Amino acid sequence: MSYQSKLEKAQAELANTGMRESNYNPPIFILLRKLGLKIKPVHYNSFISNFVFSAIFFGLIWGLLMWFTTWSTQRLPIFNVVTTSIVSGVLFGLIMALYYKKSASKNGLSKWDDL
Repeated sequence: MSYQSKLEKAQAELANTGMRESNYNPPIFILLRKLGLKIKPVHYNSFISNFVFSAIFFGLIWGLLMWFTTWSTQRLPIFNVVTTSIVSGVLFGLIMALYYKKSASKNGLSKWDDL
């Protein structure tokens, strides 16, 4: 079965759960798919892949945003800036990975390979 047909089945299954579309089809994933990447919906990814993606994405974006809006004027040591960004990314990644795992289990979603 092709990626596109699996994606359509997965999105139909997710829509039937009553979740909001922005929850199971985040804007960043829409953008990455438009760029040609074949990314599964977040509820079908493994805990580790959701953790890594969320941690890196949040840590980088939040760290850069904080640097340009606040930290650069406070003359914080770069070690503190990087450490804070990493810790924040790890915590966010862990929370999101747990959320998606629990949500997939609660809604009885199929495995990606079973679609």
